Amino acid sequence: MEEFSGNSRLAIKPEPATRGAFRYSAIVYRFNILTVAAVCALCSAIAARATPNSTLQPAMSAGATAEYYTLVAEIALTRHEPRVAALTYVSAATADPSLWPRATAVAQASLQPTVTLDAALHWITQRPDSMAAHLAAASAARALYQVAIAADNYRFLIAHYAGGVEQAFPDIEERLLSAHNPYVARQIADRLAAYFPDSVAAYRTQAYAALQAGDPQAAIAAFGNAIARLPGPAADAPRKHRALFEAFARARVLAGDVDDPLAQAAATLRRDPRPGTRFDYGLLLLAAKRYDAARTQLQMLASDARFGPDALRLLALLDFQQGRYPSARVRFEQLLAGGHYVDDSHYFLGLIAERRGHALRALRDLAHVRHGEYVLPAMSRAARILQNKGAGATADALLAEFTRDEPQRAPRIIAIRARIAARGGDVHRAYALLDEAMRQYPSDPDLRYALASIQDSAGETARALATLQVLLAMRPDDPEAMNAYGYMLAEHDEQLPQAQRLIEQALRVAPDDAAMRDSLAWVLYRRGHAAQALPIVAAAYADLPSGDIGAHYGEILWMLGRHAAAAQIWDEAAAIDPGNRLLQRTRARFAAAPSTGAP
Repeated sequence: MEEFSGNSRLAIKPEPATRGAFRYSAIVYRFNILTVAAVCALCSAIAARATPNSTLQPAMSAGATAEYYTLVAEIALTRHEPRVAALTYVSAATADPSLWPRATAVAQASLQPTVTLDAALHWITQRPDSMAAHLAAASAARALYQVAIAADNYRFLIAHYAGGVEQAFPDIEERLLSAHNPYVARQIADRLAAYFPDSVAAYRTQAYAALQAGDPQAAIAAFGNAIARLPGPAADAPRKHRALFEAFARARVLAGDVDDPLAQAAATLRRDPRPGTRFDYGLLLLAAKRYDAARTQLQMLASDARFGPDALRLLALLDFQQGRYPSARVRFEQLLAGGHYVDDSHYFLGLIAERRGHALRALRDLAHVRHGEYVLPAMSRAARILQNKGAGATADALLAEFTRDEPQRAPRIIAIRARIAARGGDVHRAYALLDEAMRQYPSDPDLRYALASIQDSAGETARALATLQVLLAMRPDDPEAMNAYGYMLAEHDEQLPQAQRLIEQALRVAPDDAAMRDSLAWVLYRRGHAAQALPIVAAAYADLPSGDIGAHYGEILWMLGRHAAAAQIWDEAAAIDPGNRLLQRTRARFAAAPSTGAP
């Protein structure tokens, strides 16, 4: 029986809080940055059949052999036709079941989760004890938001791991916490905790997944279950399981229970004034939004050999979030000089330069982002700058080359290319890019989010809503799909009660998601409840200041007669998210009718 890797790190990585034009995109994990990349004719004929409605087993002639289809599939791979390769390998494996592992691997590498899941399930039928087959099935089901199938296959992996349940969970935990969609990870983790009710690691994974999905209250309950099952004397637990208790304290703070965890952390620091304790206290202060106090603690660590770079990065991010761009630039440059957080530093230096109007400097820094979570946002920003400078063709060529260098990111890059084409007025090219991409990657949600956004911007509201309806039918339990469809309904004053129900259903999975709370405020406003919407949008903007949320916040303030406050929010949001079109349109609309405030 194969094994899977059993070592992993425990980390919840905040991603860049950039929303803007990506209103419907699942690309960005929306949290505050602190709370923190054969024969040509035959191939073409198969490609023509490999549409999103194709079956997983293309028709085979009576005399076709597995070797023949294997050859065709391998040539398709060299021709960068991933779906053709995946579907053809399925045909080869149908003729020769020993090829199901290869068919699964090709489908997985080709970003074809539907094909991967089908192939993996066939592989499991052949080899029920194969750990690799169950892992492939779990990963594909997770990508498709099929929670039950994913959880059942992860359950098999954990139950059959040679090292035992507790040793199996770190690897599963890392895979879930690095998932593109944090909400499917959270729902899978909930099922795993129910499957393994005596496991500390199961509840720990559930807690971290709940935190990442923006549900600190659920995280508190899961952390409590984990702590209650720790072995050994309870008095020794905080010392032996320090990271677990620190995460528990952060969950409490994020849920609003601030004073007691902060007092306990301060008392711990007085007893143990070592740099690590101080750093943990600083993190807790950041979670509590006690930014001045956090700054004081982190500045005391700036020269520490171990914690200095981490403290300096957090200080730089804090300066950036608070609009202290000169100070933030100095700190990021210090990180670069020390060789620390190089990609992060170049990314934020690029954002600072862009916001201060230095396009060439921004391009230089963004071009240096080559690894990690900021690669795709950096490429997107650079392409937008180039387009704004009249170099749209160069921007598209840059992204196309990036697709060849990073094929695992292909659907997301193509979605960006399509948005940029539409932004430049070439909607037909945008549709052509997405049409071809959806033939190659029919299960990818980002492509459909991009399509809906472009259709909506082009005034094709009915088509946009239909696109999101299809996505929601594909992923009925995905809160991002619920939110996107509900928000668009609200934006166009259509089926507002249904829109509110969808958004509220999404928030039950992700109660602290700022973008979803903004959507709830917006539908309430559209239904005539501006006063009820105001505190919700205000809290969303405080957690995620951005152009979209700022536009909504300002409009609601304006319609409640608070014109000066609205103008102030719009000014702040424009500084944070320059070029945001929703914000620009909103301001222009109200500037045209300041006396009536008519929307």
